[in-house]
Amino acid sequence: MKNNLIRPFRLLATAAAILAAWACQDDVDLPMPTLRMSTPTLVAPSFATTLSFSVDSNCDWEITVEGAETSWVELSETSAVGNATIEAALTKNDTQTSRSVTITARSLSHPDVKDVLTVTQGAAAAEGYITIPDLKALAAEGDYTVPDEVKMRGTVVSSVEDNNYFEHCIALQGSPEPGTGITLRLDDIHYYNIGEELEVDLKGAVVSRSAQNGVMELKPVSDDRARRTETSQVILDATTITYEQLMSGVYESMYVGVYSQVYVEEGHSLDGMKVMDGLTMQTPDNDRFALIADQTASFGINAAPTGSGTLKGIAVPHDRTVGIRPCTENDLRLTGIRFGASIGIKLPYVFSFYASSQANKDCKYITIKDGTFDKQGTDFKAEDKDNNICAVLTARAIGRTSSDFRMTHWADEGAHDNIPAKSMVAGQNCYFLLTLPLAQDMPAKFRVSFGLSGTGGAPRDWVLAYSNDNETFITPDDNSTAISVTQPISSSGFFFYYTVPLTPTINLTKGQTLYLKLYPTGKTSVNGGTAGYNSDSRLHSCFAIEAIPSFHTAKPAGALYFEPFDNLTEGLDYLLGDKLAAMANYCGSDITSWAPSVKNGISGENVRQRPGYAQIGYVETQAVARNAYKNSPGYLLTPALGTAGDLNLSFKAMAYKTFSDRPKGKAGEPADKKGDLTTIVVEVTGGGTIGGATRTTVENLSTTAFNNYTLKIEGATASTRIKFTSDAASGEFSRWFIDDICVTK
Repeated sequence: MKNNLIRPFRLLATAAAILAAWACQDDVDLPMPTLRMSTPTLVAPSFATTLSFSVDSNCDWEITVEGAETSWVELSETSAVGNATIEAALTKNDTQTSRSVTITARSLSHPDVKDVLTVTQGAAAAEGYITIPDLKALAAEGDYTVPDEVKMRGTVVSSVEDNNYFEHCIALQGSPEPGTGITLRLDDIHYYNIGEELEVDLKGAVVSRSAQNGVMELKPVSDDRARRTETSQVILDATTITYEQLMSGVYESMYVGVYSQVYVEEGHSLDGMKVMDGLTMQTPDNDRFALIADQTASFGINAAPTGSGTLKGIAVPHDRTVGIRPCTENDLRLTGIRFGASIGIKLPYVFSFYASSQANKDCKYITIKDGTFDKQGTDFKAEDKDNNICAVLTARAIGRTSSDFRMTHWADEGAHDNIPAKSMVAGQNCYFLLTLPLAQDMPAKFRVSFGLSGTGGAPRDWVLAYSNDNETFITPDDNSTAISVTQPISSSGFFFYYTVPLTPTINLTKGQTLYLKLYPTGKTSVNGGTAGYNSDSRLHSCFAIEAIPSFHTAKPAGALYFEPFDNLTEGLDYLLGDKLAAMANYCGSDITSWAPSVKNGISGENVRQRPGYAQIGYVETQAVARNAYKNSPGYLLTPALGTAGDLNLSFKAMAYKTFSDRPKGKAGEPADKKGDLTTIVVEVTGGGTIGGATRTTVENLSTTAFNNYTLKIEGATASTRIKFTSDAASGEFSRWFIDDICVTK
């Protein structure tokens, strides 16, 4: 047997020697950084617009913008790791000369690795050209044939490919300003793209009001008189206008948007209705206009949109009034809550990720539809099961490959149930978006609490923005809604809790919709490195929206001492129940940091704020692994009562219960899973007894509601104080709540 072991031993020794030799070699060379921008030049029209370019790289990099004046260019991102798509927003150039800047992308580790592009914006006017408004004015009294050698430029705003504009016609727009739209009629179909600029040689062209469709048309002598310019394709957004502006006709042939919803007659529904079915739109003021979609349109057979939002498309004459012809399917994304509906949230409201069992997507309060890589998660949806609420969470992440991407629901053993979103990258339009229809006027100030964590390379820094139209989002200038995830998930722990205040600068009234967007900022990761792809950002437990608490409890008649804890406002209200998931343990600050006016004479250890009551005993569940939770027993001590004799004591109490105790879970995780004690201790110090002793126990505390308890203190002195605590043994947990301590004769 001994001889048979010699050969395997020699083989192991040889392998160890090879490994040792390999380990002594120099570090393996990393690939040289590469960096390339998608184009060397971008040429923009004079009006305010947005263009995009991409950076293809395998390193971390930053962008600089140089030129005689650069404030007219704003980039969506100026640094990143790896590949990125950058949007360049340009302000209007109302001067008579063009202007340029140079954009340089440079590797941070190898500054000599760089690439450059030039952005040039055209002048407001150029010799030999006429504007669309001036050209239309020439045909105000009837058909007009252009006699001179002159040209016109306009940006394509209709989609030939989606086939919902007039046959052989293209809508052109000179700028977002009113009156700058015209329809170009050609003999054949030409597949120009939305956002491309066309130049039209006007000599001999006819400008007239079409007898067929009612729009002002431009018909050049031949199709080859219209051609694409060197101007880069721009990113177009609809000009948002009112119903009155639409009806004025000045936005004819322009890409516009009107906030509205499909009109539904009383007693009817949109079931079975299609976009091509001659739909009528309705504004909040009950004004009506037509949504025009041909049967041949790419989206004509799509189901009619059921929500509210900004209907986008080309404004055109229609049945002696004005309607809108959507250009693409995206113009029909009316996903908001229908106005006039008696639905929405009332405060406090909790959007909960809590699972009924230890099973992914077995959500108790929401439904889950996973996001897919092909759509970068934009098809992800978490929706409140209460049809009278209609709150929805959507999201977007930007994985480079399918292995870089994930968006679903996980049930965590510690009840930090979460939405793992892999590849949330700053500057790439990644976000969590909570849509909340409002069934009440929102207070002037309220607060939003939520849980967020991340694996190693996930972004550290985030901000919460708000909106009432899902288009313009507001981030407070004081950074009050900015948060940082300070440590990565480790050993199934390190799930953090946050509360941010909001003082909206916009109206948020009943019938409107509040949009809360949580998105990453900066390039630092939760592990202190550089944030990138293929790491999870996990939105966990819940979103809780509450008014800023304020309490005014009347002092009972005859009370010698009364503590209602009205000065305590921090933390989440445990009575919101299992909707809070693991954040039921989210309490406020410890008594050691309270101001004297908040303490109101009480003292103690491990006493924490809850809104309107106090928590005695503490368990850290954020910066710790879930199997390492430890109990920190607490006590609360009243000031001296200042009265001698026999006294009556009353107080309200309730015990804590973890919501991780549910079917299909592990028996021993988290460490507090077996539950907290429901027995507490009341002591008197400085004189007096309760039932002949200086301490007594109160048993069988409820874990779902406050109950009132009364005790008699005999022989109290002016120095008597009351201590509330528990007798938690090693390994046991004791968190409980107290309110309305009252002492009478």
